[in-house]
Amino acid sequence: MRMRIGIMGGMFDPVHLGHTTVARNACDFLDLDHVRLVPCGVPNHRDLTLCSAEQRLDMLQLATRDHTRLVVDDREVRRAGTSYTVDTLSELQAEFPGSDLYFILGSDAFSTLDRWHRWRQLFELCHFIVIRRPGFSDSPGADLEEAVKGRRVTDRARLFAAQSGLVFQMPGLDSPMSSSLVRQRIDSNQPLDNLLDPAVAHYLRQHQLYRNAVTH
Repeated sequence: MRMRIGIMGGMFDPVHLGHTTVARNACDFLDLDHVRLVPCGVPNHRDLTLCSAEQRLDMLQLATRDHTRLVVDDREVRRAGTSYTVDTLSELQAEFPGSDLYFILGSDAFSTLDRWHRWRQLFELCHFIVIRRPGFSDSPGADLEEAVKGRRVTDRARLFAAQSGLVFQMPGLDSPMSSSLVRQRIDSNQPLDNLLDPAVAHYLRQHQLYRNAVTH
């Protein structure tokens, strides 16, 4: 059977329980061999991170320490220059020949896909697994809407039968969490219960990240 590999990109600034919950549930629902969490090194279209790449990697390692099918992938941090998803997927396709790649992202991020570097090529490299994001805008532009016509599927059998190019909305994984919410709570000294892995929360306090102190 072909390997099924999930990929979750992003800033992970910081990683929160929404990230790991989605990754773990996607593993189970799609019977993935593993999910690779790939922190962005140099973003193309977003502000710089508040934490260093090393700190974000440290937190990811802590958050995934007990989950054998979650793999921290540092290739975008190691790669020189701007981080582009198309380069990451091309590398993974070469590293895991004969595997199917499933790129997992929120509906808000997917709606901006037509602003990504060489975005049309992405459909040749992976399937898109879209997670609905309550409270976030997710209206795609005309170019993207045209591009996904005929690509949306609701049946896993159809998804698994194709090597790439389909768009599948994951049911039952609505995730209102965000790294910005975590940072806002830290900044306003609000509780972080149910948002962070305890080891990540401890790391934030220990290194006084985002604020002088982090409280529970």
